[in-house]
Amino acid sequence: MSAGEARDIAHTRLDKYCRGTCGTLAWSNTQKLKKRWLVDFESLRQKFTVIVEDDGNSSVTAWDKGLTKP
Repeated sequence: MSAGEARDIAHTRLDKYCRGTCGTLAWSNTQKLKKRWLVDFESLRQKFTVIVEDDGNSSVTAWDKGLTKP
């Protein structure tokens, strides 16, 4: 699997995860670790990492950015 394929799978998986509630998503990084890809995205208030296995399975991890008021 190429980085582009992993990014496409991750974006599709994240769209399903968010169901339109995450806001605008921006891809930020893709890296390969052993037999899986870690694909990072950001929205205004959250960061997401999608783990994409070589067989196409994927899972999403999300966390708040911890925005503070000035």
